[in-house]
Amino acid sequence: MSMYVQLLATALDAPRRSDDEWSSGAALAELLQHRSRLERATSGPSGSGWAPSAVADQLTYDVALIELARHHGIECDVQAFDPPHVGRAGLEDALATIGIRMGELVEEVQGSPKRR
Repeated sequence: MSMYVQLLATALDAPRRSDDEWSSGAALAELLQHRSRLERATSGPSGSGWAPSAVADQLTYDVALIELARHHGIECDVQAFDPPHVGRAGLEDALATIGIRMGELVEEVQGSPKRR
């Protein structure tokens, strides 16, 4: 088991929101916020201490992604996140099959919807 998978499993074990606090819209907004930070972090390291921050950005995005997927009944195995981009892409694809297309949502939030 990779260190990233261990960190992700630990993060998923931490108490999050209760069922009463769950809102798919709020979870999606949180996910998009984390994705935005992840995209900024992957555009290039800046300053000292960028590596721990980049890992934290990946973890928060992946936790939010897994929680949203699980809420929609999509099975998630943290072992698939070794390496992280593989598990992430798999869940994003699974969400796309039920109509939650991350790329399109990010573009809408950023104000530049895809041309058709």
